[in-house]
Amino acid sequence: MRHKGESGQVLPLIAICLAALMGFGGMAVDVGYWRYHQREQQSAADAAALGGAQQLIFSGCPNQSAAITAAKNDATNNGFTDGSNGVTVTASNPPSSGPFASNNCAVNATINSSKVATFLTKVFGWKTMAESTQATAAVVADGPGCIYMLGIGQNTNFNGANVQASKCSIFLNGSANFNGANVSAGAIGEVSYSGSNNGGTFTGATPAPIAPVADPCPEIAGCAALTSSPPSMSPCVGSYAGNGILTPGCYNSLNVHGQNITMQTGTYVFAGGSNFSGASINGSAGVTIYIPAGASTNFNKVSALTLAPQTTGPYSGVTFYQVSGNSNTVNFNASSTNVSGMLYAPSAQINYNGAYGLYTVIVANYANFNGSTGEDFGAPPTNASLIKTVVLSQ
Repeated sequence: MRHKGESGQVLPLIAICLAALMGFGGMAVDVGYWRYHQREQQSAADAAALGGAQQLIFSGCPNQSAAITAAKNDATNNGFTDGSNGVTVTASNPPSSGPFASNNCAVNATINSSKVATFLTKVFGWKTMAESTQATAAVVADGPGCIYMLGIGQNTNFNGANVQASKCSIFLNGSANFNGANVSAGAIGEVSYSGSNNGGTFTGATPAPIAPVADPCPEIAGCAALTSSPPSMSPCVGSYAGNGILTPGCYNSLNVHGQNITMQTGTYVFAGGSNFSGASINGSAGVTIYIPAGASTNFNKVSALTLAPQTTGPYSGVTFYQVSGNSNTVNFNASSTNVSGMLYAPSAQINYNGAYGLYTVIVANYANFNGSTGEDFGAPPTNASLIKTVVLSQ
């Protein structure tokens, strides 16, 4: 028996339950979207921090303005433009707080969105939501690259060579001949990879296809300085006194055939041609050799060759620099070769043999690696690689 006045009491309960269910459903839909949006925003913050830090490789640390510009550009490329639709993108170099606050080579990027859309939860008065994400990236000196052959389509010859470079990455913008070679490397990349190893024997990495690599010079402070501010060639009046000591300076021509030569610490410009045949060269005190356009200085057929880079000053880390556009062949051929630092001849062929475990970075158009006795490339010192990389740190 239904009592009078009880009719319709179920309807308000149903309405309340439906409202609650709609609220929970709305929250589920909107929370799912907010989490998706946050993941996208975090990816953009990561990209912004990495982009800002990557710029520091080329512009130097610190550089607030370059880092901010690069960070905002990368945020925009990932869908978050500063000042658009409630989005604020900020970047700082060094970060203003946190564990990287004193790191001039670190960049913090923060993205705030004040107008994240809501859907079903609008019925509860939530018209928009706010989300904030941040990331920190830093430049680190632990890049493994040590052989860069920049010539597109050029063939680098490892024929019969014994290359020991387990901590080294080999990048070839052309192809390679490994016939009879024994190669141990951390990575081997060829733009014109044929799909075969060309008769080589490999310990560790085997050749694989890659996209073309860029000239690393702009990201190496000493190399970039030689490009933008080369040593003076005026006046170029240096001459060898015949006493076995070579002093820094500019030499129009140099003939030290068959002599034992010690190169003092400093920067040398070898203009014109030079004759080192049969000589023993010791540049272990720290030298930078600069070869201008048109010059052709080669350490060919020397009895012994020891070269190490300067460790201070604007050209530190660079042992041999031949200007871009100078295609004269560079030879580092000696019965005993002990060379470290950066050897840079981006437009030239390099003939290279004999390395004894020192850290060396070779950049050329293409090369011939000769010497079955061993091309031993040492690993870069801890956190002191000439090749920089960027890592996401926070």
